Amino acid sequence: MKKTVFLILIFSVAVSGCLGNGYRVFENQEIIFHYPASWSQVSFIHPPGDVDTYYEYAVTVAEPGGGLDTVATVEKLKANRSYPTPEGVPDKRNISLRGYPGVEFRYPENESMVRVTIISTPRGRYCLVCRARSEDFEGELENFDLIKYSFRVK
Repeated sequence: MKKTVFLILIFSVAVSGCLGNGYRVFENQEIIFHYPASWSQVSFIHPPGDVDTYYEYAVTVAEPGGGLDTVATVEKLKANRSYPTPEGVPDKRNISLRGYPGVEFRYPENESMVRVTIISTPRGRYCLVCRARSEDFEGELENFDLIKYSFRVK
């Protein structure tokens, strides 16, 4: 009996780890973050060297079926480049994420609200851009926080 209970316990732990406890994991050679299990990765962009962008690469995850209304993008910023911040951003504040200094701000864009978190690490600067329709934004903060607080640089 004890052996059966023990095997069931081991199986339960193994299955819960595979399911990700309600989240999926994005991981590459230098970063890792979690995002909601119901969402999916919709892009991974690594532009060629001759394309002028402010980031080295960007990965986007999104809530399915929303026409990309609710998305989060994690970008590795190029050296000496910055996220294109709109003029007069209110609500800008200094933060610390996993011990790394950063800045966070929100701004309205068209019919959406955007939260940008930028942190500086020894491997470079990373930008987490979370966007949702204005009326949905507050309801998505838990999902956006999952991405933000699980983000790690290896």
